[in-house]
Amino acid sequence: MNPSLVQELHAVAALCDDRAARLEASGDLLATRAVTATWAGPAADRFRALIVERRNELRASAAALRDAAALMRATAGTPR
Repeated sequence: MNPSLVQELHAVAALCDDRAARLEASGDLLATRAVTATWAGPAADRFRALIVERRNELRASAAALRDAAALMRATAGTPR
């Protein structure tokens, strides 16, 4: 494979890994802040449950990005 293409695949894979980490961190921070909010009642409970769902969606998206990064590295022929 063309060395510049291999290098580009690794660069994009690294970018995907970075964005995956950011997604997870953002979801975790959002969930933590929602849980620690002093808001109470049924609406607060529904909101917190919704935030947990969104955090889980962000984690799933992060996993998909990591899978894509691994596939790019495999395509490049060298795992990193």
